[in-house]
Amino acid sequence: MKRLIIVSITLIMLLISWGILYSKVMQSPLHQSIFKQDISDIQVYGSTGTKKIEDGVLVDNIIKWFNQASDIRINKDFAGTTPESGIIINLKSGKRILILNSGSDFEIQRDDVRPENVSYWAKQQDIKVYLERLVAVQINEIQG
Repeated sequence: MKRLIIVSITLIMLLISWGILYSKVMQSPLHQSIFKQDISDIQVYGSTGTKKIEDGVLVDNIIKWFNQASDIRINKDFAGTTPESGIIINLKSGKRILILNSGSDFEIQRDDVRPENVSYWAKQQDIKVYLERLVAVQINEIQG
């Protein structure tokens, strides 16, 4: 009987600990800053194809713009339009962040901040303009 009580209490404690940990992970902010040293590469795509960004200034600008994004709104059901253009940020960890030209603002999908892939809407004028340019011009004409 004493052993059953000890096992029951231990199990309850483990479940409570797991619940607290899971709750903390799920409450972490959706939009978290990125840093250049964590990035493997950045690719962009538009109506004419995909291209890896080689221009260091543009990479720095994309990071800066991303970190400045505001008006963060969860996109629980991954609603939106099929993106005509996007920015793919590949992280050294193997995770990635997608910035998609979808909706009136832009959509961010990432798998590096929570256990599952998350989607949210954000606003940042430079990113929005850049995504629209990716649709309008040849991909090899995009410099910054």
